[in-house]
Amino acid sequence: METKKNLKMKHWILGIIFVVTGVLTFLTMELEAEEASYTTMSQASLPIVYFKTDAGNSYNALHGYTEEIDSTMDCEDITPIGTDRSVSLSINTYGTEVEGITYKVRDLDSGDLYESNEVKDFSVVSDYIDVSFTLKNLIDDDVKYSLEIVLDLEGDKEAHYYANIIKGDSYDIQEYLDFVLNFNEVTFDSSRVNEIANYLESSSSSANDNFGHVDIYSSSSMITWGDLDPYLESDIQISVKDVNSEIAVICLEYRMGAENSYGSYDTYVVNEYYRVRKTSQRFYLLNYERDANQIFDAKNDLVTTTRIDLGITSTTEVNMLSDEDGAYNYFVNNGSLWCYSVSDNIFTSVFSFSSEDTDSVREDYLDHDFKLINVDSNGDATFAVMGYMNRGEHEGEVGISLYQYDYSDNIVNEVVFIPLNTSYTVLSENAGGIAYLNENKFYCLVDDTLYSIDISSLEIMEVVTDLVEGTYAVSEDGSTICYSTSGDLNNTDTLRIYNMANSSDYQIKADEGDSLNVIGFIDGDCAYGIAHKSDISSDDMGNEIFAMYKVCIMDSEYNVIKEYEQDGIYISNAEIYGKRVTLTRVTKSGDSYVSSTIDQLINKDENVVEDELSVVTATTTARLTETRILLFKAASSTSGVSLRASEKIVYNEKKWVDLDKTITGEGKYYVYAYGRYLQSYENLNTAISKAYDSYGYVLDNNANLVYRRYKSTQSSLSNLSITSSSSTIATAAQTLANYAGENINIASLMSSGLSVIDALKTADNLQPLSISGLSVDKLLNYVADGYPLVAKTGDNSYCIITAYDSDNITYIDLATSATETKTITAVSKIFTEAGNVYLTYYK
Repeated sequence: METKKNLKMKHWILGIIFVVTGVLTFLTMELEAEEASYTTMSQASLPIVYFKTDAGNSYNALHGYTEEIDSTMDCEDITPIGTDRSVSLSINTYGTEVEGITYKVRDLDSGDLYESNEVKDFSVVSDYIDVSFTLKNLIDDDVKYSLEIVLDLEGDKEAHYYANIIKGDSYDIQEYLDFVLNFNEVTFDSSRVNEIANYLESSSSSANDNFGHVDIYSSSSMITWGDLDPYLESDIQISVKDVNSEIAVICLEYRMGAENSYGSYDTYVVNEYYRVRKTSQRFYLLNYERDANQIFDAKNDLVTTTRIDLGITSTTEVNMLSDEDGAYNYFVNNGSLWCYSVSDNIFTSVFSFSSEDTDSVREDYLDHDFKLINVDSNGDATFAVMGYMNRGEHEGEVGISLYQYDYSDNIVNEVVFIPLNTSYTVLSENAGGIAYLNENKFYCLVDDTLYSIDISSLEIMEVVTDLVEGTYAVSEDGSTICYSTSGDLNNTDTLRIYNMANSSDYQIKADEGDSLNVIGFIDGDCAYGIAHKSDISSDDMGNEIFAMYKVCIMDSEYNVIKEYEQDGIYISNAEIYGKRVTLTRVTKSGDSYVSSTIDQLINKDENVVEDELSVVTATTTARLTETRILLFKAASSTSGVSLRASEKIVYNEKKWVDLDKTITGEGKYYVYAYGRYLQSYENLNTAISKAYDSYGYVLDNNANLVYRRYKSTQSSLSNLSITSSSSTIATAAQTLANYAGENINIASLMSSGLSVIDALKTADNLQPLSISGLSVDKLLNYVADGYPLVAKTGDNSYCIITAYDSDNITYIDLATSATETKTITAVSKIFTEAGNVYLTYYK
């Protein structure tokens, strides 16, 4: 599809604006005459590596790292390799000289090296290198492996590229790509909509009011962009997310342009998600999702004196922060940081990896995020960039970079850079939860340690160590942490609150016989619960129930301002939503607990209207729903708005800090859906529920598959024999262990004091899972994947599910060893009445 000529005019006009404002762009290459070595942000230099189909389609772009990283969780894409084990690559060098190419194949779990070889023959044609090689016959079919490509670059530099590969037959990836690319082409031509109409499941219940997000249930008009009349501005980036003999998941990313009501053109980043099944007769589109996000350019975007128009977006969540008076308003859009000054009526592009006159593949790679820390009354701001660094001094590195922006001088200075040897996925969930600057000290939470870094001397101090997931919480502004001093989730005598803003701390002590549990923060107020140790019990699986008799809220001055306590009522779980604490309540029934009603604890400030930025939406005829930032201080006028970019971004080589820290990401479950990483969770039940609702899957910190939504329509286990033990739960666990080929004695281990879960953890090659609160239909995929699923049927009664189809479930009653088949509805009723408690494992 041809790009309209107006696109060139758009870029030319934008370039003139930047020249007229008299500011230097981010591409400035200038050395500062200072004692230390200072540079400004340089252009991207690392090549991009693509895999290539026999038909010539490039897909699964790999971005380079200048150091080796732990790429275990860098696993959103999968590259299918045929049974001939041949690999074809296309390398866009962008003019950087490549002097050598090597590749390595490793076991994805253990990291064991299977193969390391050099590619001896390659040539460069118009900045592209086509490379082909054949892997040794050392890898199994349908097993994922890690492939590392290493490029030796000019200047004695290396670039490392990581991919997951899988070898197998009948993947037919080219046919899937052809289907997806044709579908995409039709979306730009409404006259051809009948070609894809049969693949859609358009529903009258679909809102059809936002081009920012459409799906398989949207109308054909929404799928073909209505009256927007868009056109492609870039090549389409193809990513294969999953593939097997029946199904492929493929994502497309591209830029498109569309005319706006001002006679100019807006640019959008579009991401498409396809889940496709192929049979011998035809293709079936199982799911389709499309997100479009307008790239903010500050032209005609102050639509009223109190509203900044972000245009068409897929979400109304905006990362934003202002000073107390609302004069300087910072917000993040598509990987770039902007500021709008109400007083000056100026939009400033403060920080961006983007660059004009490039294909944007490297510059606009969105594997980073911003942490907005503080905005001063004079417009100065402190912020951190966390993740993969697309270009500049840290190009190809992953880490946390702290910056300070001087508004009047219009200069961004890097204060400190912390390199971290991991992927952005792991960093985003295990670092930066605290990123707070108090005068000369930068506090940063990395994995289980809170560090304090003196930004002048670069002295590093460990403020808190050995933090355990679930035993600490951080305030929303990142200034305060509350944590268990023992790190024991269910046996904490002391909680410590440490305020980094004023360096004060306070200890909450439990009464004799009590234990404490931190719940979280409501603004700067800390919520925590108190339980009698005698009320803390364990279920059959060994999961402890922390039954709190009281929940308290303590303000920033360490005064208890709210208490919740009712006779005979216990709180088994508490979650914070906005300014409320939602309490899951239970009552005692003998030695166990039964569910009661849910209640809420309301914070004192819930009805107070605060001066802060907010987000609203507006509707227009052609563009439908648009997202806008609502300012709480009005500009003097919508006319005369100026645009500028920060004059330069200055780096200091001597401000690098090595924490010598390896991030493991242990204790978390990582959810992926719609072809991308979503979020991590400490609670497995929550992770599975999220993955189920979003048609996704769950990985552990070693990238092992823990759960996936999709399953076959029917499945059964073979050669499962029941091994009797000391109790029905021990029998269940022993049967699981034996089926997995593990030689352990569950009864003996449990008699020594271990719970059933801990007993199973002594096995070498299985990871036990205790799941509760989910209906059985969401868990049958374990049977499909070859894992027996134990379900509770009553007090001390269990069964093992061995088969299912679309209507029925077959299970073995462990009390009688009888095999029964019942409808899914009937079985679900039995399991629900027993509490929906399950036991299984994964490898």
